[in-house]
Amino acid sequence: MHPHLPPVFDSIHRTSTYAAGHHPVWPYAPLPPGPCWTHATCRCGWAELAESHRDARALARHHRRYAADHPTYLPGSALRIGDRTHQADATGTHVSLAGARHGWALADGIGDSPLAAHAAGSAAATAAYVASDRGAVAGLLAAAGTLAAVLEGDTVMVVAAPRPREHGGGWDIAWVGDCRAYEYDPDAGVLTQLTVDHTEGQQLRDSLAEHYRDRPQDLEQLAARRDNVVTSSVATADHDSLGHIATTGPRRRLLLTSDGVHQLVPHASLIRACRTFSDPAACANRLTLAARYFGGTDNAAAMVIDPVPAPIAAELVP
Repeated sequence: MHPHLPPVFDSIHRTSTYAAGHHPVWPYAPLPPGPCWTHATCRCGWAELAESHRDARALARHHRRYAADHPTYLPGSALRIGDRTHQADATGTHVSLAGARHGWALADGIGDSPLAAHAAGSAAATAAYVASDRGAVAGLLAAAGTLAAVLEGDTVMVVAAPRPREHGGGWDIAWVGDCRAYEYDPDAGVLTQLTVDHTEGQQLRDSLAEHYRDRPQDLEQLAARRDNVVTSSVATADHDSLGHIATTGPRRRLLLTSDGVHQLVPHASLIRACRTFSDPAACANRLTLAARYFGGTDNAAAMVIDPVPAPIAAELVP
């Protein structure tokens, strides 16, 4: 929980319903003609599609009624295209109807093409959905199966889900490539990188660390030239090639980024944004703006997830 988040929780499960032109999770294809498609969405990230406004409102009432009985998270995300032709970064969020399951993913498509954008969107949506029920590793492997079955594009990605309390709490993180996950501790003001990049540059740092022990700047200069070459991706992911980490203890603010953010924005600036912006969407937006400020031209994506530790009273049903 971010220290600046106001202690008024009764508006966290604030829902909205509105006419739909596309699916709330998968916006790349139009909906078929016929029903009066309507979105139902919530601040916590829950989203569903109904065939009428009445059905959407019924789903929203059900969500508000039961979601308050489960741990809640406030997600915020931001995407910037940079000077690319296509936005090949994507984010995915899945929250079950009753609010008992949560999953998030951030993907960075490889290349600047419609296939890369489609791969990233497909992988993020699939991974978030599966991770909410079966964990981050299962979510990433499910995304790999999706790309292998229907697409020629490829992407790198990081997937996150909360670990059950009986397993120690904390975060469950899986990744391939150079998308990252960080956890911010507001009490200590420390931002900890949870993932290790799967790049040729990072391989050089690991293998030559002892040789360059007295010349770390020379090693960094050498390795930085290969940071843009990833050694794993979603399309080729398996249990042996993906990265996985599980934290324990209280969950704190989680930050997911593509390389368009963390390769440009200094670590101190990442900390400053996490410390300054209590709203997760505002924090994510500031991070992508900072990437442009520091000279970034690549797609940039950031997702911020704030745990809400206290029980919440569900919004009154109109």
